[in-house]
Amino acid sequence: MKVRLHIGVATLFTFLTLAVTTMLVAILYFGNKELAIRTAKERMAEARNQSVDEMLTVIRGAGSVVSSASVFLSKFKEYAGSSAGLDVLYSQMQGNEHYYGLYFGEEKSGDFFQNINLPKHWKTFGQSALPVPEGVNRVQRIISEQSGDRVETYFWSNGSSLATPFLSGTTVYDPRTRPWYRGALEQSGVYVSPLYQFESTGRLGATFSKAVVDDEGKLLGVVALDITISALSQILDDIRIGDHGLVFMLDREGRLLSYTSTRSEGGEPRFVSTNTNELIEGRSQIIESVIDKWRTSQQGFLRIAPASDARNYIASVMPIPEVFGAQPTLGLIVPEDEFIGEIKRNTTRAMQIGVLALVLAVSFTFVVARLLSKNLVRVAKEARKVSNFELSENLNLKSNIQEVAELGAAIASMKAGLSSFGAFVPKELVRSILSKAERISVGGESRDVTLMFADLKGFTRQTEGLEPEVLMPALSEYFEAMEKEISGNQGTVDKYIGDAIMALWNAPLDDTDHPVHACRAALACLQAEAKLNSDEEALPLRPLHTRFGLHTGRVVVGNVGSLSRLQYTALGAAVNFASRLEGLNKVYGTRILVSSDVAVHVESMFLLREVDHVVPAGTSFPSRIFELIAEKDDESGFLASVAKKRELEEWRVCYDLYQSGKWSDALEALQTHREIATNKLLVDVFIERCSRFAFKPPATWDGVYRFEKK
Repeated sequence: MKVRLHIGVATLFTFLTLAVTTMLVAILYFGNKELAIRTAKERMAEARNQSVDEMLTVIRGAGSVVSSASVFLSKFKEYAGSSAGLDVLYSQMQGNEHYYGLYFGEEKSGDFFQNINLPKHWKTFGQSALPVPEGVNRVQRIISEQSGDRVETYFWSNGSSLATPFLSGTTVYDPRTRPWYRGALEQSGVYVSPLYQFESTGRLGATFSKAVVDDEGKLLGVVALDITISALSQILDDIRIGDHGLVFMLDREGRLLSYTSTRSEGGEPRFVSTNTNELIEGRSQIIESVIDKWRTSQQGFLRIAPASDARNYIASVMPIPEVFGAQPTLGLIVPEDEFIGEIKRNTTRAMQIGVLALVLAVSFTFVVARLLSKNLVRVAKEARKVSNFELSENLNLKSNIQEVAELGAAIASMKAGLSSFGAFVPKELVRSILSKAERISVGGESRDVTLMFADLKGFTRQTEGLEPEVLMPALSEYFEAMEKEISGNQGTVDKYIGDAIMALWNAPLDDTDHPVHACRAALACLQAEAKLNSDEEALPLRPLHTRFGLHTGRVVVGNVGSLSRLQYTALGAAVNFASRLEGLNKVYGTRILVSSDVAVHVESMFLLREVDHVVPAGTSFPSRIFELIAEKDDESGFLASVAKKRELEEWRVCYDLYQSGKWSDALEALQTHREIATNKLLVDVFIERCSRFAFKPPATWDGVYRFEKK
């Protein structure tokens, strides 16, 4: 009697295990509350130190850039105020998202030359929010004297083409009057301005500037670099703790300068206002609660429970070293539950419970595994075979567990169904569908394939008097022999059309040598046909005589039809041309005709005879067509025939005379060649043409024969 494995037992055990685990976590959490608080303090101290180090790195880097630019302009003063000079200055700041603009103010004229760095996420520029064109990564700003007026012009630039002006007008701006210019003249080193509002963006920032003098000590001007407060805000963004941590910065007077959202919320660092005199405008109620409590208590470490949030928070609010001439206050806020981790107390009791649960789980798993493992391994192997379309072996699975027995029966039924399905659909297509584990849909792809059309000669006449029960087995025997040779040479039978076969190469599986494999398959099919014809038992349809047409071209291969009934096939002009080639065998008395697109790929490996240059009926473009005779390394002795070699050489002479339009000479040569020709129908076709053309030459001759009928 079969034992039914109840899923409810496993579910109950899982629930009990989860309950014990939850109890364990609760003990660890409540027993280590103080450890979590100490961990929070340490993490916040580390984050503060990190922010200080990164801010100082930005400041030192800005001083180095300004100093380097000053040395360059003093040594190469001819570059000051030129486009080339602007490019060199831009190279000093390029790639550093913290730097906003690098510029030079000239002492003598008051002209102003500025590079403005545009971060990738900026979609607009300036206080007018002008859209930034695609590919632009900087703005050039030039102020100079023109016809008595000071003219300010902005240019879009991407570094690879000429700068494009987009905004111009008169201005009263004179760099020599600006604090950053005057500050640089008052000291010998790099001058750092206090925070102020930038004219071009309206955002807060600071300027690093340095005087530029020539070798004689003459003042040429001042070079300066802008850093926006966004550089600091990005650093704030990076030092957030956990997924729900927040960071903010206050100025010396306690006003909110910048703050972040949580990592789980996403978004960029936010600026409160460009006006340093405005009141706090923070949009986060948690940040406002922390600031309010800090302003009241002035404590560096706080624990709060905001009314707007069900969680408790830990906050650290402390000043950091002076930056940009100001001493900001840095605040970090983290939910308490971000620090549940290190467990020290109550570990023994909690682990005892965990070990007991583990022993029970292992015991239960061992018992179930003994019941399931052997047969489940067999089922898994059979499932892998099914996914690879290996359906030859039967699955004889016996199990006392009902679910396993039902699973084995389902696998066996699926194998039988898929095996039958593979007889109607190309096996490689079925294997591809199983391996991808995706639903198929209508659609296809464009690719180069080699197509074959094969058709039996005189099929209708041979089968007029045959009963269906006699005809079907005979035709199936023929199709099986042909399909074996086609699939054995990496081809796929697309469909059977009456007594005709359509096959293709390089679809659905890739085949880089598809023209070669198609030619080899056609020759193998002729050999298989000869073997069927040599069978002593005289069955219907014999003697068999198959004609083949091969063409290589670009088609669309894929699924056509409706969602309820699909067919994998190839569509395109190349399919029609391959079909026409097969039909032309009747005209020339040949067995295998290939197009020039096939011939160009296989001429080094197969013996080909050029038959004609034609435009088949129903097509538009001329193509040279060839008779596929044999493979050059064929060991059958066919190529060793001296008579055959002579025949092909004589045919080449006759064909060349025909192509050159020498009708009388070609006619004479063809009549002589007919005596040794094995395919006299082919020779007769050209004798008839040459006789007709010699009597009445065509108005124009390009060597192409155009068929009017199929």
